[in-house]
Amino acid sequence: MFKIFTFRQLVILSFFICLIMLIGALLNALSPVVNAHTEEGIKVPVIMYHHICNTSSLWGDYVIPESLLEEDFLYFKENGITPVSFKDLENFISDGKKLPDKPVIISFDDGHKSFITKVVPLLKKYNYPANVNIVGSLVKLYTENCDNNDCYAYLNAQDIKALNKNPLVEIGCHTYNLHSLSTRRGASRKQGESDFDYKNVILNDIEAFDSLYFEITQNKTDIFAYPYGVKNKFLSEIVEEVGFSVTLSCRESVNVLKQGSSLQDLGRFNRPYGISSQYFFRMMF
Repeated sequence: MFKIFTFRQLVILSFFICLIMLIGALLNALSPVVNAHTEEGIKVPVIMYHHICNTSSLWGDYVIPESLLEEDFLYFKENGITPVSFKDLENFISDGKKLPDKPVIISFDDGHKSFITKVVPLLKKYNYPANVNIVGSLVKLYTENCDNNDCYAYLNAQDIKALNKNPLVEIGCHTYNLHSLSTRRGASRKQGESDFDYKNVILNDIEAFDSLYFEITQNKTDIFAYPYGVKNKFLSEIVEEVGFSVTLSCRESVNVLKQGSSLQDLGRFNRPYGISSQYFFRMMF
């Protein structure tokens, strides 16, 4: 049979319920903040940009205006999202060096001239690190032709030398001359191509890139971005075997990392024009 409470009893009961809720809220506020460092790992989205250009007729899937890039950077700042470097990720997975609660990687593919004219000033303004993945043959071409129009040109040797000295920038390999859809799709394997022939194509291309990059910077990069995201198991083995500890795909997924994780085949989200920062990033954080 149900017990019937008097009005006075209901008031007292309500008071104690409110008191318990208030105590719980206070304890929760005073307890340590729980961050994303869990046993499952920490979520690290990688954002893939390409070209920054203020000519509206070019805006689309791979070209955005400078204003939208800054809108993204402001979104990070206002929402507690902290851009980190791949070196930070390496230190986290190998040595346990703590990452911020909401880390993100800023990554640029292809090595457009706009990276040094439009992106680098914003990196400096917000003190954000970023990665740019360059195509060796384009660096060579635009070093030779001296074309510096940042609406269409690519980074040249002088630019790469300057970026190599910039503590906010990590340069990666986007192959020497496999960023093409002509004879093969990126670094993909042609139909009927033997293991020996295919491996030689990849190794020769990487060697050409390493040679050019070392000539310019006296360094070697350990970051590799698959052109068009095209990859296969054999290609992945070759790339890792020659010393690339970080490899970047075009698969749109959030990376979950913990100590001992691999930085091979990291997912990245392509950043197109026409989507607000709030809408674009809501799926990642």
